[in-house]
Amino acid sequence: MLIVTLLALPLPALAETREERVAVATEYVDLALQGFDMGAVIETMYQPVLQQVAAGGQTLSDAQVARIRQLYLDTFTKPLTSLMREQSQIMADLMTLAEITALRDFYATPEGRSVMAKLPQLTAAQQPGMMRLINDNMSGLMPQVLAIINGEAPPAPTAQP
Repeated sequence: MLIVTLLALPLPALAETREERVAVATEYVDLALQGFDMGAVIETMYQPVLQQVAAGGQTLSDAQVARIRQLYLDTFTKPLTSLMREQSQIMADLMTLAEITALRDFYATPEGRSVMAKLPQLTAAQQPGMMRLINDNMSGLMPQVLAIINGEAPPAPTAQP
C-alpha cells in the first residue's frame, strides 16, 4: 500500500519535504500579507449589506457606515489574518516546492505586489454578480436539495429567467 501511495505522489514531491514546502509557503504568505489590504477585503464583506439597506430605501449616515465598517474590521481582521497564515500548511499539502517557490517569487516582484493589491478590487467587482447568481438559483435549488436529503423524488426544476 505504501508503494501505491508513493507512486500517486508527483515525482518532485518525493525529493522534497513537507517542511521545505511549509517554509517557502510561509515566505509567500508573509509577502502576501505585506501587500494585502485587509481593510479593503473586509469592506467587500459589508458592502452588500449597505446595498441592501439602500435598496430598501433607508439612508445611512456617514457615522453609521463608519460604525458598521469598524464593527466588521474589529470582527474579521484578526481571524482573517490567522486564516491566511494557515494557508501555508494547506499549500504545502497541495503544491510542489517548485509551484510554491514560483508563487513566492512572483509576489516578490513589483507586478506581483501590484496584483496582490488589486485582488480586493477584483473580489468586490465580482461579488455582486456572485450574490445575484446564488440568490437567483437558491429558491429553485433548495427544494431539490431537501428532496435529495429526505430521500424523495426531487421536484421538477423551475425554469430560470
